[in-house]
Amino acid sequence: MKRRQAQAASRRRLIVISLAALALLVASMLLSLQRDGLDRTALNRAGIVLLEPPREVPELGLQDQHGQPWGVEQRLGRWHLLFFGYTYCPDICPSTLADLRLLRAELPAELAGQIQIGLVSVDPWRDSPEQLRNYLQFFDASFLGLSGTPEQLRLLTRALSVAWIEPDRSQPDYLVDHSGQVVMIDPRGRYAGFIRPPFDAEQLAPRLLEVLRSRD
Repeated sequence: MKRRQAQAASRRRLIVISLAALALLVASMLLSLQRDGLDRTALNRAGIVLLEPPREVPELGLQDQHGQPWGVEQRLGRWHLLFFGYTYCPDICPSTLADLRLLRAELPAELAGQIQIGLVSVDPWRDSPEQLRNYLQFFDASFLGLSGTPEQLRLLTRALSVAWIEPDRSQPDYLVDHSGQVVMIDPRGRYAGFIRPPFDAEQLAPRLLEVLRSRD
C-alpha cells in the first residue's frame, strides 16, 4: 500500500515538474514573440538579428555603379541587403554575393522584387563605379554597387557597425580586411538589422520572408 502511494506521489511530482517545464517553455516562446509576431529566437538561429528600434542611416552622398547618387530617396520603398566588400576580394566577397543571389531566388517572385541586393565597396581607392559595374555583371546585373570617399565610408561603416581595416596600399595587390555580415536597410531607409554568415539560402529564405511580410 505504501509502495503504491509512493509511486502515485512520484507520478504526481513528475506531472507537476513536466507541467512547470512546459509552462516555462511556452513562456519563453511568448517572450521571443514581439508585437510584430516575429520569433526572435528562430530568426537568430537562421542568422537574422533585428534592431529594436531601427536606427537612422546618415546621408553621405554615395554613388552607384552608374555614377548616380544614392541617398535617402533611393533607399525608400524597398528592402536593401548590403554587403561590405570589394571587387579584388579573393574569397568571401564573391561567395557572399553568390549566396545572396541564391537567397533571392528562394523567395517568391513578388517579394524578391522588393529586395535590392548591393555591394558597398571598402576599397574606394580601386573600386570606381565602372569597376563595380563590370564586377557585378558576373553575379547579377541588377545588383547595386556603391562607393564613396574614404571618409564617407568611415562614417557609414561606423553607423552600421561594420568593421574594416584601412589597408596598406604600398603594394598594388593589397587586401582589405572586413567583416562578413549583410546589413538590412528597411523600406523607410533605416538600419533594421543584419544577417550573420554563413548564408544558407534554404534556411534563411523562410525567415527573411517573415520579416518582409511583417514590416513595411
